[in-house]
Amino acid sequence: MSDKNINSKTTLQGEDVIVKAVQFFSTAKFRATSQSGRVVTFQGMPPIPWFMLLLTVLGFLFCVIPGIIMYVLVIRKLRRFQNLVVSTGPITGGTEVTITYPDWANDLVQAFLRTLPPAPVPAN
Repeated sequence: MSDKNINSKTTLQGEDVIVKAVQFFSTAKFRATSQSGRVVTFQGMPPIPWFMLLLTVLGFLFCVIPGIIMYVLVIRKLRRFQNLVVSTGPITGGTEVTITYPDWANDLVQAFLRTLPPAPVPAN
């Protein structure tokens, strides 16, 4: 899985964005692994699709071998930690926020960006 990048601009200062990111993503089952004044890194695991979990349980019920195959080949691959990185950079009138995230965290990242006040659009 490749990571996605998204940029946004806000009127908040960089430190305030980092504090909001820690508060927001920590309540969403991510844990902060490193933090500085301008960058914070989170680790999280994607949720297991119910269909895959059901196939694994059925594999164990009918015969142990299919259950082991589903667990080793599918579930263990899905349940690896993946990083989400929030970085900030100063701009005139606020901060530019850059988030690098895995594909499965798209809705969560969009929800976080909606919590930030947008930067005003410069007049021409």
